[in-house]
Amino acid sequence: MLRSGRDALTHDDRADAMWRQDVPAPRLETPADVTRAVQVDTSRTSPVRLEVADADILRRLALPRDPVVSTTDLTIVLAHWEAPVPRWRGRLGQVRALGGFDVRFDQKRGRAHARLTTTEPTTITELAAALLPVFVPNAPYAGAGFPLIALAEGAGDEALALLPTRTAPPVEPMVDRLQGVGLRRADVLIGGPRRLADELATHHLTTHDAGYAHPRTELPVIDLHVHNPIGRELLFHPSPPARRLAVDGRRVRILPVDAGRGSTIEFDAQEPLSAADVRALRRVESIDLSSLRALPEGLAARFAEIIATDTILHSLPKQVRIPEEALAPEITAIIRRPYRQQMGLERDLRAVEPRRVAMREHGGFFRLASAVRETTGYRYLPRVSVILSTMRPDLVSGVLEMMAKQTYRDMEVIVVVHGVPAPSLEGADLRGLDYTIVEVPSTVLFGAALAEGVRRSSGDLITKLDDDDWYGEHHVQDLVLASLYSRADIVGKTTEFLYFEEVHQTVHRTFATERYHDQMAGGAMMLSRAAFDALGGWRPTPNSTDRSVLIRVETQGMVGYRTQSLGYMYIRHASKHTWERTASQLVQGSFEQFRGWRTPEVGY
Repeated sequence: MLRSGRDALTHDDRADAMWRQDVPAPRLETPADVTRAVQVDTSRTSPVRLEVADADILRRLALPRDPVVSTTDLTIVLAHWEAPVPRWRGRLGQVRALGGFDVRFDQKRGRAHARLTTTEPTTITELAAALLPVFVPNAPYAGAGFPLIALAEGAGDEALALLPTRTAPPVEPMVDRLQGVGLRRADVLIGGPRRLADELATHHLTTHDAGYAHPRTELPVIDLHVHNPIGRELLFHPSPPARRLAVDGRRVRILPVDAGRGSTIEFDAQEPLSAADVRALRRVESIDLSSLRALPEGLAARFAEIIATDTILHSLPKQVRIPEEALAPEITAIIRRPYRQQMGLERDLRAVEPRRVAMREHGGFFRLASAVRETTGYRYLPRVSVILSTMRPDLVSGVLEMMAKQTYRDMEVIVVVHGVPAPSLEGADLRGLDYTIVEVPSTVLFGAALAEGVRRSSGDLITKLDDDDWYGEHHVQDLVLASLYSRADIVGKTTEFLYFEEVHQTVHRTFATERYHDQMAGGAMMLSRAAFDALGGWRPTPNSTDRSVLIRVETQGMVGYRTQSLGYMYIRHASKHTWERTASQLVQGSFEQFRGWRTPEVGY
């Protein structure tokens, strides 16, 4: 058995040496490396030690395969690891024959080590899947009545880009004593031969079909778990050196405009950008495409991946044609525009506009969700419940009109009118919005009123609005996207943009966004219903209700993520606020100010 801590005991000296790194380990850096490592043989009881480049390579190690190595003792070393938050401890997933577990994080060196022992030989794919949430956030994807999705052995690395979580769900064994009449082991099986699917699942999708959605689209797929803006350069930092694109056959290089100012990033136009490539792009604000004369095969797909990281592509010549099936036309139009490097709001507007399109039109999970709905008839996209508690009925129609314009359509709004008459919505343009009005007496505390709204809701994800703040049309979509690519337990925006009503001034404050973080604005945060219930929801208090949720996220070992704040404006009125801070306190740390109302959103 293994004991956690520095004095971990092992069953033989060789295993001890492996844990101390005295024995060299194969290093896995590419999908091909992974394939070779897992198919050496099929049955080993001796210890296995593997060094993987990063958590994304560990994802690939966890893909269901046949044949695959089994062991009773696995050590995984992550050569590159970043603590999502300083207090990170991780969560071990399910291991059916767990014997012992030990993990060591080296934040200073950016490495991590974990060791699992089992009481019977277990595939390293199962063990790798259990270890993923030890190293990176991977909140479950949960919803009422979602079809059970599983990957067949041999579904391929391409299937990873389709999944709502970082882990690949295998076909689980049926428990003999719990056999059900007509119950299959999955509702939808992705990959593998159809004859196998007929035995294991109710429906079957090839990886190819799952990736092209319904109605069918030829646009290439991006992997939101890899191609995302997590850790991007902060807006209030000066621009890093400018970059340009150079192409030589399949080889593509991102070069400094000024020689010697920055390292070169090189990749294959026909292969998806790796997690290491994406990390290198964090310090790349923009890439000049003006020297491009033709589009090599596959480069348009790489453009979608680059844009999803918030790196700005610009100045694509008019004569360079990009087929509509290779890149979303909205993106092509945006990357033809010129760009001058800059800090602040203008940089954010330019980066986020195409990023939203790339994630929506190229994101693999949205393809899978549409294919699942077409195949099974059941929803796989999360439904959002928007909760609004108000004592000002005159503001309700304006808030509902903002929600009626949301680009994310699978949502409902629950309006809790708190000790006041229900509002008149005559004349409001609600465009078929799904909303419910709930009345509660004034004796009910604010937190309890919000909780009543949640009890009347039906969504898989829950978010709250404040009745006097401003929300752009992409606000809900931004939060859903952040929930998908961060896999945090709670996501949100912050009060990065403030409008001071009395002095007619807009302020842009210095907040770290696209980071795992424990603070976010109460009027712009989202979490799953499962996480909400696990935390106990909003406490029945008269104020600080949002803070009560965030405190329990911290104390219960959950993780938050703060996305960019476009589409959300905190409005500071002359009247009393539940958030008791002076105007001078709120303006501290601002690095941009605008006279009058400056909408933090594209196209307004």
